[in-house]
This record gives sequence, C-alpha cells and structure tokens, in this order.
Amino acid sequence: MSAVADPELDALTRALADPDPAVRRLGVLRAADLADDAPAPFVAATRDADAGVRLEAARALEGVADGAAVDALADRLDDADGEVRRAAAESLAEILDEAAGPPLLRRVTAAPTPFARAALLAALRKLRVPGALAPALAALDDADPAVRREAVGVLAYLRAPEAVEPLAGRLAADPDAEVRRTAAGGLGYADNGRATAALVAALHDADWQVREAAAVTLGKLAPPAAMAGLVAAVADSNWQVAVKAATALGRLAEAAAVPALVGALTHPVPNLRKEAAAALGTIGAPDAAPALGKAAADDLDVEVRKAAGRALERLRR
Repeated sequence: MSAVADPELDALTRALADPDPAVRRLGVLRAADLADDAPAPFVAATRDADAGVRLEAARALEGVADGAAVDALADRLDDADGEVRRAAAESLAEILDEAAGPPLLRRVTAAPTPFARAALLAALRKLRVPGALAPALAALDDADPAVRREAVGVLAYLRAPEAVEPLAGRLAADPDAEVRRTAAGGLGYADNGRATAALVAALHDADWQVREAAAVTLGKLAPPAAMAGLVAAVADSNWQVAVKAATALGRLAEAAAVPALVGALTHPVPNLRKEAAAALGTIGAPDAAPALGKAAADDLDVEVRKAAGRALERLRR
C-alpha cells in the first residue's frame, strides 16, 4: 500500500487526465511533495506533450533515486525545451542515494549529447560509486569541455590512485582553462610526487585562476618539493595567486620562504601583506621581526597591522 493517501493520488491522476495543460501542470505542482513516495505519476508526467507539465514533473522528482524516476529524468536531458533539460539535470544532481548509481551508469556512456553526458556525470559525482571510474576516465577525452570538467569532478570524489596521472595530464595540457582549474583542485587527494610536480608546473599556467587553484591545492598538501615554486608565486602578477601562495608557504613553515614573505609585506595589496604577515608568524623566523615590527606600527591597513602584531607575539614566545 502506498504511503501517500489515496485521495491525494486520485486528485493528481484526475489532473493529469485533464485535456487542459494548465490543469495538468497545476496538478503536478500541487502534488510535488508526493514524488518521493509515489514517483510513478510524476514519471508519466515527464512525457507529457506540454513542456510546462514536463518541467514541473522534472522539478518534482528532484533527488528521487527510484530507478524509473532516474530514467525519466535522464530522458529529459534531451528534451526539446531547454528549461526542462536544465531542471532534469538539477534534479539528478540532487540525488544522494547510491541506489541511483546503476541506472546513471547505464545511461552515461550512451548519452547522445554533451549536455546529457555532463549532467549524468555530475549526478554520479556525489554518489561515489566505484563503477563511475571507467566512464569518468573515458570522458576525460570528450570533445566537450563541460563533459571533461564533470569527469574531473567524478574522479576527484572517487579519490582513486589510478586517476592521478590522467588528472595531472588534464592539468598540464587541457585546452580549456576551467578544466585545468578543476583538475588542480581535483588533485587535492593525491599526496605524491606526480601530483606535486603537476601542481608546481601549473603555478606557471597562462590563466591566473588555474595558478590560484594550484597554489590552494599545494597549500592543502604542503609538499616540501613545492617550496621553490610557491616562493616564486608570491611574486605572481596576480595578487590573488600571490595570496594563496603565501598561505601555502605558511603551511609549509620553512625558513626558505622568509625573504619572499618579508618582501610581500610592502606589496600594494593589503590582502597579500596580511597573509604574508600571518605566514611569517607561523614560520616563526626571528629574521622577520624588524619587517613585522614596521608593518605592525606603520601599515595603513588595520588588518595588516593586527596580523603583523600577532605574528610578532608568536615570535616572542
């Protein structure tokens, strides 16, 4: 017996049988809360002749892991109406039950359009089903950058050792900057020499957001082999990159970073001066005390003065 009261289902059934699409659409909209427990009528509504009805049905099935619902949403990824396609993709992406893995995996390799392939990979990402490894690796070579980006996301969530080399390859050579940026973040689970080398090389990427992402990931991993690359990145022409490099150097906490960080205390951008001061405090280098004292007393930005003051206190401990 359905957990949904029969009168509610009856009302939805009557609405879906009405010749007026406005009535059908309103019926689906009003009954949307029933979709988790009784997905069948909503699945049927995804095939309605009216795009507005299909749209509301796709929205109602958000996060529903029922196999028929997953298939229905996957079908709508190729809908003639763009809004329906987007709603189907968003609803699939909200599924958190790994029971949806098999139907998604069944569809992803045969999806006819880049939009559908990207949406199915996005839906698989949070599920972390091992079976997604092979299609995600294959999708790294897709002609469409959106598909490659989603494939990188799946591999990053799976944290598979065998994905490190392909991710490093995308970071090094993908023609799309957003794919490279995503790959830089995706290597955050890979604390090994191959990942470090790829991330250090990415500190010289032509796109500043890729360089920034590489610096952030190196800050998380804190590999000693990244020291020289991060020191150089403190002088990056883009201050956002330099800030992340300074943060990473604070995590590494090596004295070799002190000269570059002291130099950054006079940078025109206060965010970088503040981060450099914080990193110097973490490293605890006495040689930085004069520069930190000057920043604590004279910097025009109050947050920089505070950060420099805190760093000096740490040096005195």
